[in-house]
Amino acid sequence: MKRIALFTFVSLFALLSLDGFAQRRQRAEIFANPQNYDAHVIAVGTTGTKYFFVTGTGKKVDGAIIRAQINAIHACIFKTIPGTAGAESIPSLYGQPEPKPEDEAFFDEFFAPSGMYLNFIANRSTLKPESKDVVNLGKGYYQVGLKVQVSYDDLKKYLVDHNIIKGFAADIQGVAKPKMIIFPSDDWCKNEGYVDKNGNIDYDLALSDDNLRDMIAAFEGFMSKNGYEINNLRQELNDFKNSKMYDAAEEYGNEKAASMKDLLSSTVNADMRIEFDYRVKDEAGKQFVEFNIGVYDAATNKSLFSNVARGTAVYGDAQMVNQLKEAIQNIQDSFLSQINEKFAVMTREGREIVVICDRFESCGTSFNTVFDGDKLSLLINDYIESEVVEGTGFSTDQASANKLKYSQVHIPLYKEKKNKRTGKTTMVAQYARDFGEGLANYITEITSEPCRVEQRGVGKVFVTMGQDVTEE
Repeated sequence: MKRIALFTFVSLFALLSLDGFAQRRQRAEIFANPQNYDAHVIAVGTTGTKYFFVTGTGKKVDGAIIRAQINAIHACIFKTIPGTAGAESIPSLYGQPEPKPEDEAFFDEFFAPSGMYLNFIANRSTLKPESKDVVNLGKGYYQVGLKVQVSYDDLKKYLVDHNIIKGFAADIQGVAKPKMIIFPSDDWCKNEGYVDKNGNIDYDLALSDDNLRDMIAAFEGFMSKNGYEINNLRQELNDFKNSKMYDAAEEYGNEKAASMKDLLSSTVNADMRIEFDYRVKDEAGKQFVEFNIGVYDAATNKSLFSNVARGTAVYGDAQMVNQLKEAIQNIQDSFLSQINEKFAVMTREGREIVVICDRFESCGTSFNTVFDGDKLSLLINDYIESEVVEGTGFSTDQASANKLKYSQVHIPLYKEKKNKRTGKTTMVAQYARDFGEGLANYITEITSEPCRVEQRGVGKVFVTMGQDVTEE
């Protein structure tokens, strides 16, 4: 009995060892030479799929087809796949060409014969190479080229759910995702005549365009689905129109005035702003829509990045919303990853704002007034220096008895806030007004002068010292 038991144990060990050896050999075949097959994007589907042309080599044609399917999934996970005229390149989901040691067991099982990878081949039942894409290599080996449809979004979700990769638009450094608002571009509005009598952008008029309104709704839906907080332009405009700030919009020449775009961005405390325009184009008798999509820092209005995307050329009239959805699908991976990268920089380096300190004429204290041996202006400088992100500094654009102006002030994106009732401290987003209120309290502590705080847009704050006698 002991001899039989020992034989059984040794046999089982040998089988397990053989199975482990087979898995390692399979892994070696897949990862030893990542350039041993060709893969490029053909098109991007609107249902979360991507179409690739991919090659595979194996014994007989059937073996080569199996290898091509493995290669299609391998390419999505481990390679940057080149694009074509109709679709952008696709970055590697995993971020490196082969598994980390801790992930080897997962991928051994994933790519095993009849493994999970097969679940992400959407057109598996109809896969068949064209005769021109079958090459006899001799000695029973063939190379085939296949048009493989991969359920890309499902594959990405599967890897995220199994903690193999982080999802696109994942939280950065444990903080919330950027808040965003979507606008038609200024140039597009002006070209379409959506301006008021003074030549300022009239978003009310622009949103009377059914195509634009539907496209903004589609874009908002896409961003919201990917985890971003998106504020609806139409709703925000309706809510804002009755506010006192509405009358101050577009009063150019007044430093405290702001554009309607800035005012709407500030009401929702947007971190970034998306702007897009579109134009209908022809290609060999077919029609498609090309979109210019730009992302801006809502505080500085600086361009962060831009993309050009398009839908598939079709006979007849191109449907605007469908073309936008397809265009977004074509660029979604690079688009979302660029947003994440830019927000990571903003998180690390801070939100760039402008701080302007001035005084009412009736105020008896100036910025040259001395307190505890230092001018008030120097004390304010010290306060700002102590509150900005370490190592960033700031620029003093103006310094006089009546006015101080600071630019490139990089404030931490988040700050601690203590709940007066519970005593608990939480991290909350910080914008120009929040920083201005802290500075105003500091000035009042030193001077006993009241201060008024006014925010313009997301990135400019005015702290006015003294009492406005016109209000009395």
